[in-house]
Amino acid sequence: MKVGPNSSFPFQVPGINDNLTSAISSQSEQVSGKNKEEYTVPELMDKLNKKLSDMGTHIQVKLHEKTNTIMVTVVENETNKVIREIPPEKLLDMVYNMCLQVGVFVDEKM
Repeated sequence: MKVGPNSSFPFQVPGINDNLTSAISSQSEQVSGKNKEEYTVPELMDKLNKKLSDMGTHIQVKLHEKTNTIMVTVVENETNKVIREIPPEKLLDMVYNMCLQVGVFVDEKM
C-alpha cells in the first residue's frame, strides 16, 4: 500500500490525522530524491518510529483480518504496553458484526 502526501486516512481522528498529514507532506518535501513521491507503509513507519523514539514509544501497523483494515498501535518501549490503537480493534470488530447482521458480508449463495 502506498501513502502519499495527498492521501486521506480512512478514519478521522481529530489532531492525529492533521499531524500525520503535515508530517508526511513536510517529510516528502525535505527528503532529497523523493520529492512529493509516494512512500510505502514500512518507510513511513520507520520515519515515524525515529521521531517517536525520543518519547519512548513506537508504532506497529497490523491488518484487521475480518474487515481488511489497517490498524496502527502506539506501544511504550519499556513495557510493551499498548497506549493507543487507531482505529480501536473493538470498534472494527463491532463494525464487522454489524455488517454481518445487515448482510454486507455474504459468504453463502442463496
